[in-house]
Amino acid sequence: MKPIRWLAIPIICAALLAGCETARVAPAPPPVSVDLAEKAERSGDFLIAAREYTRLAEIALPAQKQDFQLRAVANFLKAGQLREARSQIDLINVAALDSSFTARKRILQARIYLTEGGFEKGIRQLDEAGRLRNLSPALLSEINSVRAQAELALDNPVGAVRNLIGREQYIAGKEAVAENQKQLWKILVSMPRERLKTEFNIARDPVLSGWIELALITAENAGQVLPLQAALDQWKIAHPTHPANETIFGTLMSPTPGISGRIERIALLLPLSSGYSTAAQAVRDGFMGMDAANTNPDKPRIRIYDTGPDPAKTPDIYAQAIDEGAQFVVGPLGRETAEAILKQASIKVPTLMLNHTDTDPGTASKYLFEFGLPPEQEAQQVAERAYLDGHRQAAVLYPKTPWGERMMTAWANHWQRLGGSVVASQSYNEQDVDYSDPIKRLLNIVQSEARKGLIEKIAGQKLQFDSRARQDIDYIFLATDAKHGRLIKPQLNFYHAARVPVYSTSHIFTGAGDPVQDVDLDGIVFGDMPWMLVGDGRIQELRQKVQQNWPFVHSDLDRLYALGMDSYAILPHLGRINTEPGARFSGVTSGLSLDRSGRLQRQLLWARFNRGVPKLVDTFLKHKGQFEVENGTGLPDKSQPRS
Repeated sequence: MKPIRWLAIPIICAALLAGCETARVAPAPPPVSVDLAEKAERSGDFLIAAREYTRLAEIALPAQKQDFQLRAVANFLKAGQLREARSQIDLINVAALDSSFTARKRILQARIYLTEGGFEKGIRQLDEAGRLRNLSPALLSEINSVRAQAELALDNPVGAVRNLIGREQYIAGKEAVAENQKQLWKILVSMPRERLKTEFNIARDPVLSGWIELALITAENAGQVLPLQAALDQWKIAHPTHPANETIFGTLMSPTPGISGRIERIALLLPLSSGYSTAAQAVRDGFMGMDAANTNPDKPRIRIYDTGPDPAKTPDIYAQAIDEGAQFVVGPLGRETAEAILKQASIKVPTLMLNHTDTDPGTASKYLFEFGLPPEQEAQQVAERAYLDGHRQAAVLYPKTPWGERMMTAWANHWQRLGGSVVASQSYNEQDVDYSDPIKRLLNIVQSEARKGLIEKIAGQKLQFDSRARQDIDYIFLATDAKHGRLIKPQLNFYHAARVPVYSTSHIFTGAGDPVQDVDLDGIVFGDMPWMLVGDGRIQELRQKVQQNWPFVHSDLDRLYALGMDSYAILPHLGRINTEPGARFSGVTSGLSLDRSGRLQRQLLWARFNRGVPKLVDTFLKHKGQFEVENGTGLPDKSQPRS
């Protein structure tokens, strides 16, 4: 038995040594680099930043992990990905961390509630955050800022101003203070004069009453230089220490026409007598329909200018509109006419061009903005949606046309930037009705059949053989319209790809509501605007109101009609969207935000064909006021500038 005991000694020692090994302190993990995420955030690629912060959170230690998670949610919100932000924030556990983490989470929860229309819930979250101790000035500043947004959404502009006044004590630096005061000034100058008078009479805070009085002075003396100057001099004597003396007084007394203050004259430039007349008429009808629905007696006067068939003449028409008093120009419609203005005309008044040009509007003029429905923008959002749905390996089927090439390129570039891979790409001829060849090549069925032929040749006999589609495709991006999609989707199903998700753009949906024909599109997920997908609630109410005042019949041009509607509705809000970080306008075309170049970016709704009928994928958007953010309907009770 002794040998056995002696044999056990090395084993026991080894076990003890192994136990000692496990007791050693593990080396610290290598530092986590946030360079990529922060670079994407600075450049406005919020979705990329969100995904990178999410990845970093998976490998980070506590505290840093929650920090990255909170940053991810913030960027999902900036990217307009409400569903993802809502799902991610519930995963963040801040119970064991200091109060700053709790405050950040509550602020983000408030932002989510506000986006969904739950304003009271959002305010409760902010109140809870404000009661936390030892918060930094930056967090207290943010609480006041978000609270101001909530008060605006509840049609309490003076409440918003109070919060921005309170925010000022937490802001460091003259530039930041000036920006905060610009925000509250824009709120005040958008209020009706009578409401300003009422609020002035009940205001008890001398800073608030000073701001309101200043807004009243500029309203009552608009366009009268000498009386305005005299009134301002008296105001300065009465308010020698008011904060407006430092920043606002010198910079905002002559607001940019159409961006700050009241809009009185708008020029609408459209090619009504050109080959694009039908499209131009649809935009005109949407624009004028919103004007007809606006019962404000002080609404802007609109003059329509026909730019005609020759783009070279458009700069002269643009200059004529300004000479005749236009404070804001909407249009022209069309890339060539827009480029002609950029090359020849001087952009000296705010201009909302109804197209995306090859020129960066931000470098052309500080007064220039662009608003259009570029298909490339939709293709990029397909990539984003598919990535958020968890897909990573994609295939693309597109028409062999200039449009198809643009769509494929825009999608593929953005998809790869997000981190996805393109495993197959195939074009097709639009003149065909049988797409079996490009589909079989896309799915590798051609190779499968070739292998069958080779085996039969070697074996010398026919084989029982079922072709098999490749298995490495997570989804297919189908760049096509409804006509071709109705032919392609059944053929994809036939070639064993029925269970592969298919994503497309708004071009897959005619908008006509034809379940008999569209049943062949079943299963396809696509992005489109609220005007096309939402048939109840605020959208239905607005449709009826506009139709009543300006009848229209544009079933195949409804998206251009919606473009005209939002072009009108967004004008009073463009200044705020341009200056306030994260500000978005919810219209009938989608949620709109301005990028750094001055282009309005759309955030689409998503639907899936089911029995030939598009069904919203994110159904909560239908019922929670999503289309009333920023008074985006443009109706007179809330949306118009003050009189």
